[in-house]
Amino acid sequence: MASLNDLHAFTVSVARGGRGLFARSTPSTPPAKPLELYEMEGCPFCRKVRETLTELDLDYISYPCAKGSRHRQQAVERGGKALFPLLIDPNADLTLYESEDIIDHLHATYGPRPRSRVAAAFAPVNTAGAAVAGLIRPRGRSVTAPATRPSPAQLLELYNFEASPYCRKVREVLNALDLPVLVHNVGKGGARRPALVARGGKMQVPYLVDPNHDVALYESEDIIAYLRKTW
Repeated sequence: MASLNDLHAFTVSVARGGRGLFARSTPSTPPAKPLELYEMEGCPFCRKVRETLTELDLDYISYPCAKGSRHRQQAVERGGKALFPLLIDPNADLTLYESEDIIDHLHATYGPRPRSRVAAAFAPVNTAGAAVAGLIRPRGRSVTAPATRPSPAQLLELYNFEASPYCRKVREVLNALDLPVLVHNVGKGGARRPALVARGGKMQVPYLVDPNHDVALYESEDIIAYLRKTW
């Protein structure tokens, strides 16, 4: 039975019209090195980029940069300023701010074609919709973990797609605990869905893998309880 928290998280997906639900294309040549995204769960500009990453079926490393995050200074050192989202694409030797520039780069480099002029023209409407979604559920914007807590030696891995309310709940906690994570996007129609079934036994998200403790979990509430207890 869905909880009130689940239903609340689901309203964000409704407000976004299902953006980040489907993998609309798959790169013919996936990035050799993972993309790196410095971001915050509740940031509307970050949300647009994460939706695009799902729709283009791209994995990425998420470095959460909520208020109080240790990753904020790292972002400044790598990019030059504390502005989010910040995308680092080591495959193209690019460091990009501004969500629209990032989205254009992702489409031009990893999509089947550059983003259309019509889609670009509707960017302000898309941003407004993403901002409304952030107002509906303003979570994942502040760090609750102590700054002295050591970072995991190995990256956690999350099988995810942006529109899933259950994945959203887990991402919010990852932001609050300031935990970087390797995100495997498995939107509907995505090429990595069979790999998730082979690894975990079924097609269900979220699926968290913590190689530091040899733990793998389905079910958002179980994952959240594990993250809070362990990290």
